[in-house]
Amino acid sequence: MKKNGVIILAVVCGIVLFAFAKAGFLQDKYYGVFIGISKEDGMKLNNYEVLVLEPTEFNKDDIKKLHEKNKKIYAYLNIGSLESYRQYYEKFKGKVLGNYENWKDEYWMDVSDKEWQNLVVDELGENIADKGFDGFFIDNCDVYYQFKDENIFNGLCSTLKGLQKYNLDIIINGGDTFVSKCIDEKIAKDMFDGVNQESVFTDIDFEHKTYNKKSIEEREYFTKYLKKVNSCGLKVFLLEYGADSKLKNEIERYCIENDFHWYNAKNIELR
Repeated sequence: MKKNGVIILAVVCGIVLFAFAKAGFLQDKYYGVFIGISKEDGMKLNNYEVLVLEPTEFNKDDIKKLHEKNKKIYAYLNIGSLESYRQYYEKFKGKVLGNYENWKDEYWMDVSDKEWQNLVVDELGENIADKGFDGFFIDNCDVYYQFKDENIFNGLCSTLKGLQKYNLDIIINGGDTFVSKCIDEKIAKDMFDGVNQESVFTDIDFEHKTYNKKSIEEREYFTKYLKKVNSCGLKVFLLEYGADSKLKNEIERYCIENDFHWYNAKNIELR
């Protein structure tokens, strides 16, 4: 009887916890994106099992110490655009394709350029692997949406295939047009393990620097897209901005129902 009572109690507790989570009372602390955080603040992150960090802020010893508190750490790696503050900016600024809207210090990159691919794979990728990161958080595959050319698509594929040699997880941030094409061509799982989609439920007003609710039409597009991503066996993460308590509950329920994880950032600086 005692054993049965313990089992029943455990089941009841599980049901209660799930009900609370469904109601949005449990904040998902599994996943956090902090690519704008300083090293000092980054070393204080204790409550997340999965982190996304800017690799230039952390050395090998830092990652080792963070591993003692967090299970998995992804390194931010921008393969689709060139930032003016990177040390390699001067070398590659002549190969950009155009300005990046709302980001004045960033430019869309010609990812078909072999020299660029070599930089990303053999220098940036190797540095990240040597520091002990568990995976790559790949940004700006949206360059294929901006410049819908087969050379751009193939350049992204070549870069991602090159990064495979490090045997690290690869998460694609955004890039829905590129990811959808990869899924349709049945090559997605050969190149990456999951997707992080920004702003499924929230929206960023860059002009007024505020965060709003996504339109129903846009939200439906992304939820349909993420269902496609999930159905082919890829992991799904969401990155939202400034969701209020009511919207947080809605996002939490959606993620629980679909076995996704999400992070509610306070601002686009991701600190």
